[in-house]
Amino acid sequence: MTTTSSRSIRISWKFSHPPVKVWQAWTDSSIVKLWFGSDPNGKVLDAKLDVQVNGSFSVTFANSDGTEFTAQGIYKEVNEPKRLVFTWGWANQPEVNELISLEFSPDGDGTLMTFEQSNIDPSTSMHNYEEGWRSTFQKLERALETINP
Repeated sequence: MTTTSSRSIRISWKFSHPPVKVWQAWTDSSIVKLWFGSDPNGKVLDAKLDVQVNGSFSVTFANSDGTEFTAQGIYKEVNEPKRLVFTWGWANQPEVNELISLEFSPDGDGTLMTFEQSNIDPSTSMHNYEEGWRSTFQKLERALETINP
């Protein structure tokens, strides 16, 4: 399910893995390197995560055409393995200061992840962001299949 308001996106995504494993995929840099970025053939070049309140993160990834992006932010809430909140922006656009919140809820043998991105920059295409995150979550699901619990 996806809900889009004027400047926010909310996506609910079901993973066939327990919350602790999905949490780990968002908070362990070696796992983030397996899936981050929306291009199915893209790759992560570097991931630095200091997962604690006021800790920072920076993930540099390249699309299959070689275009590089660096996402960065500050962790605002860390409640393992239930909730993760962080600011979101791009290294080349330091004025962008969006907020992402993730909630991980047990759902049978898996996890229901509720993703919300708010305060989205007005110059950003909401459709592109939504499609990008959906593609990213598909890559995350595939990465989860390759890691141990």
